[in-house]
Amino acid sequence: MAKRTAASALRRGPGAWLCAALLALLAGPCPARAQGTVSVLPVQGLRFGTLSSGIPTVVSPMDGSHRASIELLGAGHVTVAFELPPGLRAGTGPGGALLPLRFGAADGRVTFPGSGKSLVFDPAAPVSFNIPPGLGGATVWLGGSAEPGPRQAPGSYSATITVNVVVANPAT
Repeated sequence: MAKRTAASALRRGPGAWLCAALLALLAGPCPARAQGTVSVLPVQGLRFGTLSSGIPTVVSPMDGSHRASIELLGAGHVTVAFELPPGLRAGTGPGGALLPLRFGAADGRVTFPGSGKSLVFDPAAPVSFNIPPGLGGATVWLGGSAEPGPRQAPGSYSATITVNVVVANPAT
């Protein structure tokens, strides 16, 4: 009977413990992506451009170069709520001139690129929707109106819009 000889598949020597530790770490349990997991990616802010005194500027949620855009990647039941400012402020402090903003009932839109469907909503109220598994995600768009008064002071105006995204976890 012939005797077989082969090199051991196990490494021996001073670095063996390091290899074993790395293998144990890599072989540990890998969590699967849970249902109800959504990543939020801000794409661009709402941009009104250069404004003129007394002339309102409307940005439609369909205006790709000026609307605010947020990508939601994943699947789950999602609620989106905006904290909308009353206007844009000149300067950095609360004492700066206010340029009023208005958000109408059709200034919010959710699109589902995987299905071609969309949902129009009022950004003054939270909106809830479901992103089915396998769809890839959804995109939230926000438009609005800037309404400078006839004697609006020139300057640089800004505001912060906060977006709260809540993903409901399925019952276990």
